[in-house]
Amino acid sequence: MRIINRAEKRQINQDRYNGEALVETLRSATSPKDPDVLHCHYEVGVVTNWHSHPGGQLIYVLSDEGVIGNETDGEVRLNRGELISVPPVERHYHGSTREEDSDFLVLTWGVTNWEDVSPRPSSLAR
Repeated sequence: MRIINRAEKRQINQDRYNGEALVETLRSATSPKDPDVLHCHYEVGVVTNWHSHPGGQLIYVLSDEGVIGNETDGEVRLNRGELISVPPVERHYHGSTREEDSDFLVLTWGVTNWEDVSPRPSSLAR
């Protein structure tokens, strides 16, 4: 058994979000079969840019609410305790509602393929 100490929260590349977001890396992948494990915090109204993951992603909602969107389903409101499985290479985004901050536990396989396009303009973030 190995206990991994909590990492410090840090701001992440803000060009990939329409506002303020913080990430805490809980565990970095040591092989392509392993996921990166992150705690992500999004301020009110903040979402990621469109992106995808070659190996997919699992998102567990820690806060009362959050959102996720893709091209097929549009934006979907999430609730505490829901687990979302994003298939490999599916174009999507995720973050907070326009009413409150959101926190997710995220497991990601592979290097994220970021786009320069936000599903929400920054003026709607607040």
